[in-house]
Amino acid sequence: MKRLAKYVFRYKSNLIAAGLFGLLMAFCNLVIAAMTGMFVGVSTGKSFSEIGLVKTLTDFHLLPANLSISPDKLTVVVAAMLFLIAIPRSLCMYFNNYLIAAVTGKIGADVRFDMYSHIHSLPLKFFHKSRIGDMLSRMNNDVGLIQNAGNIVMMAIDGPLMIILGLGRMFMICWQLSLLTIVVIPLMAGGIGKLARRIRTSTTVSQVKLADVSSTLEESIRGIRIIKGFGMEKHEISRFGKVNKKSLAATLWAAKKASVVAPMTEFMGSASVAALMLVGGKLMVNGVFSFDVLAEFITLAFMVSSAFRNLARLNVQYQQTMAGADRIFDLLDTKSDMYDKPDAKVLTDMNAEIEFKDVSFSYNPGEPVLTDISFKINPGEILAIVGPSGAGKSTIADLIARFYDVSEGSVTVDGNDLRDVTMASLRKYMAIVPQETILFSGTIAENISYSRPDATREEIIASAKDANAHEFISEFPMGYDTVLGEGGVGLSGGQRQRIAIARALLRNPRILILDEATSALDAASEGVVQDALDRLMRGRTTVVIAHRLSTVTGADRILVLDRGEIAEQGSFEDLVKAEGVFSALYKTQFKVRDNEQQ
Repeated sequence: MKRLAKYVFRYKSNLIAAGLFGLLMAFCNLVIAAMTGMFVGVSTGKSFSEIGLVKTLTDFHLLPANLSISPDKLTVVVAAMLFLIAIPRSLCMYFNNYLIAAVTGKIGADVRFDMYSHIHSLPLKFFHKSRIGDMLSRMNNDVGLIQNAGNIVMMAIDGPLMIILGLGRMFMICWQLSLLTIVVIPLMAGGIGKLARRIRTSTTVSQVKLADVSSTLEESIRGIRIIKGFGMEKHEISRFGKVNKKSLAATLWAAKKASVVAPMTEFMGSASVAALMLVGGKLMVNGVFSFDVLAEFITLAFMVSSAFRNLARLNVQYQQTMAGADRIFDLLDTKSDMYDKPDAKVLTDMNAEIEFKDVSFSYNPGEPVLTDISFKINPGEILAIVGPSGAGKSTIADLIARFYDVSEGSVTVDGNDLRDVTMASLRKYMAIVPQETILFSGTIAENISYSRPDATREEIIASAKDANAHEFISEFPMGYDTVLGEGGVGLSGGQRQRIAIARALLRNPRILILDEATSALDAASEGVVQDALDRLMRGRTTVVIAHRLSTVTGADRILVLDRGEIAEQGSFEDLVKAEGVFSALYKTQFKVRDNEQQ
């Protein structure tokens, strides 16, 4: 709760103001109770000076002893006061509710922002091991739970205020009955506390199962083409149904636990008020106080009982809130093992000479992906990396971008170990064109300028022209201001890739990484995209991760990986003649095609 309190007390001025309005509401409730007693007194034919509240005020010299009002006028005065007191009470209730809603909304926004910021600080391996649906559930469902924190604080203020002020007035009326009230409250609190503690566990389970629903939904939407392509709609519906039922069962279990508290507090509160009425009635018969005083006391008892019931519900909300907070802070406590050293160097220029020195790497201990890799890429050189699937090609690209740190050895740029330079300054001189083109919701111009948000429209258009994208962009009615759907829906694969190339060109990088940038394209699109890539690679240190060997014929040097080791390296022609791994790949991809053409 201490960590959550930091978010709550950022808005202490709003909370103080809401507390003051809560205090005014409590005073208004006391006045309403007093007016109820007075009205009962008038109804039973008492004179003004005989009414219990008037006697109390007279004893404290707050009213003159000889003050007198006729019964007719007194009835009008009491009715008018009951009506008039409702106006400030309603206004106080409005401002109290609005201020609490403002605080809870701001808390939710702050927590979401901190979670989003923290997620972006985490390394790639976190995202490889985590489910997107679970993260979304934490940012939406769990944050929704902890937004009760501001409400909890105010209920913790408003409730005790009413209880303290109400009990104070009740002691002034009859200390014997008030003592009975004080005895009953702890008994109620003990039973409710035991129930509320179980709610936290059930709420946590419910949130976990709800995250499973989000994850299943997210997976289905992302894989909808595969699902439809294999006719697996019924299977996915069945799978979702099972997850959904488990979520429902967990939700009902949590609701069952939480639902017990309200009727229990209602029953115990009503029972305690009934006991007060029974004892109070006997005291009234014995002449300890009059009926109008008993009416005021019982009214106050109902108000105090209602405030206590709110506190009981507060306990339920508290346990639910902490269940959500546990999952949120579990994410926020996830530490990144990728960080800049305190004395890390900021790169201000780059020749872009890259060298791997005895590099070994594994994602999981005991499962090496790369073993004793050593090679150098000269400034402006195009190095292609090829090999069978799982050979470690993309891992090398990830190490150059420092998405991961090496397990052994070092990767250097211009002689600087990547671990000794800031990641921001390294990536400032780098651009990546991946196999799966990532476009964001927004206009085409915004997607191209994502690599340089301050770029002018002229620079954006120039990059698009170099990427062979200007022509098809100009055909859209809105041109560069065309709004793209999620992930670039509405564009072909080749068009999306050319926008990604334009984005990389606008960056004007010194180091360029092409991670199988044309492997998903057809032959016609590949030609247009390859022409744009050739223009992009010109004069830059380029690493080409390739599956199609047709894309590496123009490379200055080719590095062949096999099972995490360098099997061979050299020019395209030399490797074809070497009868090694590359030659085998070549024969598979090209010789068969040549035979077909013959």
